[in-house]
Amino acid sequence: MQGTDTAARLLQAMLRHLCLLPALHACLLATPPAEKPEKMRVDVLMEGRPDGRSYFAFPALLDTGDDEVLVCYKRGKSHAADAGAVLEVMRFHQATGKMSAVSTMASKAGGIMQMGEWARFPNGDIALYIDAQHPEGSLRSGLEVARSTDGGRSFSQPERLGAIDGVEYGYAFDAITRGGTTWMLVMTFANLRGGKLVFPTKSQPGSVDVIRSDDNGRTWSFVHSITEELDGAPVNESAFMPHGDGFIITARGYDNRHWLARTDGAFRILSRVDLNSAHESITSHLGRPRLFEKDGSCYLLGRNWVAKGIMQLTLFRFDPHNLDLTRQVVLDNWDKKHVADGYYAQSWWNEADGRSRFHVVTYKSGERTPPSLLHLEFEWEAVR
Repeated sequence: MQGTDTAARLLQAMLRHLCLLPALHACLLATPPAEKPEKMRVDVLMEGRPDGRSYFAFPALLDTGDDEVLVCYKRGKSHAADAGAVLEVMRFHQATGKMSAVSTMASKAGGIMQMGEWARFPNGDIALYIDAQHPEGSLRSGLEVARSTDGGRSFSQPERLGAIDGVEYGYAFDAITRGGTTWMLVMTFANLRGGKLVFPTKSQPGSVDVIRSDDNGRTWSFVHSITEELDGAPVNESAFMPHGDGFIITARGYDNRHWLARTDGAFRILSRVDLNSAHESITSHLGRPRLFEKDGSCYLLGRNWVAKGIMQLTLFRFDPHNLDLTRQVVLDNWDKKHVADGYYAQSWWNEADGRSRFHVVTYKSGERTPPSLLHLEFEWEAVR
């Protein structure tokens, strides 16, 4: 038995060193046990109610750096096919933990406005990219963008972004600004200009692409297709983060695979792993994943299906070099209750009483009510 264990460890070390056979590497990974940190507080920011437009979902955050976090979210009646849904923005004050102004960012008569994604440009401008949809079958009508030139105090009316190198995109996932360049992950759709049908679903999504802007989001250009880099894998919700001279990318697959990959500066994949195949605690994709680096470690945050019909909000720490998961922390639903909808989430930190606090805004349905927007707070030392 000891010889077998030694051989397995040697084989794993060889695979990691050579970056060969990622599928076999995945089979050898260990799953870190789930941990449960103590919540410091849980606030209901917007309460879901069964009457009227009180279905709150899909929060996206931007820390303005001025004691204020902008929280964009959908207000409607259902998860999808939600004609009349609007995007609202609240201003959340870090020092008090209270929200102040709430305003409607985007609305369209008879249309669907949801899934806003923030971008901050090198000149300080802020933009919100909006997943605008037709009510018929939730077909995308093309990304729209609202811009602020005063640090988020006011925004322009949303306008259609239009085609980029002959392609119009319908869904923005994430944005990174480094130096004078901003990169964004976006998705094509078969009903939009230049879109290709990569895999059939009701809304006909296509390729997840990287685009870039060198003029603060005024113009964009195509960089690379992440879908092609993943050999045509049917991926949708994705996120990325800078790492060294390249990037770390994560992508949810419609085929119940979830990818974590390391790329070079041109977004060519150097190594990758299917987390679902590698870890028994991940039984499907991770919904609306987010990546970040903090205190020298890398993290993956998302909705994790741990059993059929059971989801948890989970934070994973991972090694950016070999993509091993080294820790998993269940932030919500440790007791595995049924949650019909929820757990797209984003986070930020602040300092209080000499300690670092980890804040998460997410959404979650109740037993018989539509989802509410929630603010969770933890001691960072208990989570990291």
